[in-house]
Amino acid sequence: MTDKDKTGKRPTWWGRWSLPQGRIGRWSVGPLDIWLEHTPAEWRLGLDRPRDAADATLDIEVPTDAEWPESLSERLRFAGATGDTQPELRIALADRPMVSRPENPFYVPAQGRVTLFLSSPAWVQFYLGDARAHEFPVYVPSDTWFGPSTVEGELCYATRTQARLALEDVPERPHRVVTPLTIHNKALDALFLERVNLPVPRLPVYADRHNRLWTPAVRMEREEDKDMAAMKIDAGPPAEAEGAERIAEPREVGGRHVMVRAFSALFQ
Repeated sequence: MTDKDKTGKRPTWWGRWSLPQGRIGRWSVGPLDIWLEHTPAEWRLGLDRPRDAADATLDIEVPTDAEWPESLSERLRFAGATGDTQPELRIALADRPMVSRPENPFYVPAQGRVTLFLSSPAWVQFYLGDARAHEFPVYVPSDTWFGPSTVEGELCYATRTQARLALEDVPERPHRVVTPLTIHNKALDALFLERVNLPVPRLPVYADRHNRLWTPAVRMEREEDKDMAAMKIDAGPPAEAEGAERIAEPREVGGRHVMVRAFSALFQ
């Protein structure tokens, strides 16, 4: 399964799958290849990332007649599951906030408001039946510290973004989750937006009718403090995600209205 259907809908790479004993399944999702073999005694999971993080490959063959590759970067074995166990791939967002750095930073003037479209890489949760067996990112982002000092702040993941202002300019990739982020600069000075911290563990994931992945819209209001913002997470999918269905819950359960250190901090 690779192509969109007549309505523009891509096949889903997540969900529960049927893989008989003696067969192999393969999912190629962006930069990641997932291989799964069901033997009489165990399940074998293989991972490899042979493509660039920006790759938009979506190619699924379950089962496949291809042979188990020898050049996998990660191999795991799972034994003890019952013979009728079905494997499942679930989507999650990162387990830490994601710091996006626009390739071309810009100013948001005092009292100005702007909406950006940010995208974050998906994590994959591998289940055997109802038990989670393993979790891994589609690609491994680099670590970054976000805070005004080495003492005050938090460890995050870093990603570089185009910070698109129009949705039609955002590339469609099967492993990226799009967040419409509206920033309202209510302070009296301009905000130089060179880094923005998005707390993705608080966000659920939706799939629209074309199986594009989304989070709810997020709104940040900057008051007088330079880096802090009042953040609000919308209750449902964004308006751009037509026909969306919720497919993953947030990692962190909490209020949808919080104060976060959102913007470029002094210590980098």
